[in-house]
Amino acid sequence: METRLQVLHRVQAYILSIPSIARSFKGSIALTAALVCSRLAAAPELSDPVGGTVAPALHLHAPWLYVAFAPLFSMWDGVSMLSMTRLRWFLIGIAILYPLWRMSGAFWRSRSAGRWSWRREIAVFAASFVGLLAFIAAGLLWHRPMISLAGVPPDDIVADFHSHTSVSHDVRNTLMRGFDTEANLRWHRRAGFDAVFITDHNTVEALGHPSGTPARCPGIEVSAWKAHVVLLGDSLPVDRSRYDGSLDELRTLLSTSDSAFGALSLLSLPEYERNHWGRLDSLVAAGADGFEIVNASPKASEISGVRRDSVVALARRTNRFVAGVSDSHGWGATSLVWNLVRAPGWRGGHDPCALILARLREGFSAVQVLERHHLRADGAWPRWMTPIGVVWETWRGMGSVVLMSWVAWIWVWRWLSAFSASREKAPGRT
Repeated sequence: METRLQVLHRVQAYILSIPSIARSFKGSIALTAALVCSRLAAAPELSDPVGGTVAPALHLHAPWLYVAFAPLFSMWDGVSMLSMTRLRWFLIGIAILYPLWRMSGAFWRSRSAGRWSWRREIAVFAASFVGLLAFIAAGLLWHRPMISLAGVPPDDIVADFHSHTSVSHDVRNTLMRGFDTEANLRWHRRAGFDAVFITDHNTVEALGHPSGTPARCPGIEVSAWKAHVVLLGDSLPVDRSRYDGSLDELRTLLSTSDSAFGALSLLSLPEYERNHWGRLDSLVAAGADGFEIVNASPKASEISGVRRDSVVALARRTNRFVAGVSDSHGWGATSLVWNLVRAPGWRGGHDPCALILARLREGFSAVQVLERHHLRADGAWPRWMTPIGVVWETWRGMGSVVLMSWVAWIWVWRWLSAFSASREKAPGRT
């Protein structure tokens, strides 16, 4: 049995070893501390861009594989939700931050120990570059398990009003040419949608008799004069040549979409942001029924919060419905936005597409848009710091289960690194 003096010596030795332990674990400690700080500034997982209240029961559900590899999956999501400008600066920012990382303490310790060499630096750069390419490629091409919307009231339909398949010209000529109607429906099913409007560019080839879940609803995206107009609720072809020659022809499409095609017109970002900003009132007067206020495509995500708020104000004033859309072309597996459409009793065998269209005709109150937290184009983070901003905003918007997976991986990785280092230093190893 140890004497009291021996116990005191053991405690003293442990206390004296704390600085050494802290130094060896400083990376993991710093990351864990940063995660804790992000939770002190935590943001809601979901928000309503119109300013409405998000019901407490609504939340994001992560499948088990997503949770098991949360650092990888959540970073894929964070990058997938960036605007085009932010995507460019994500790559530029990495190019700026990489040499700063290599010139950090680890670099100088290697040099002072006489282990630094250009050959080693080139090898590290090559491995990092290949890893970045693999991360980007996997994020774009793998239809991986997805975060889905959960806790939806039984009388609400979760809908997407704008998506594409391989019959669209900007899908069939890409690596996503296998993204057919069934693949589109699988994508939406994994994200928790009950109904999805297939709105291919200037064609209804992918439409048919809807069956299964989610419900397949008819639509088309018409390339009109300096604008794309999504028509919801019609499965007839549209001759776009009648509407792409002038502003008057665009107005004709908006004014006749209901009578000629039985469809509601939804103005699609980003065209009205670029070309029709000063004409929005006149487009409403011509017959536009609704506005996209969230569009998950990188180009459309460039719209600022101020301009989006002005569109919301216009829609509220003129009683037009607003929507958030995936505009999915098959790339990646991240849903940024969902729409709730109240339709009591819709699960009792009613056609959800017809119920949605009837509700949209009621105007501004028809839809609640739910947007996932992400780094916005006009966010406070400087553009060159976009890589860090993505991580921080991802942390701020994570659920508790995903957060715990991050913490676990930080320390598992540290212990694996320590174990590997101990094996390298073991006697008899060269």
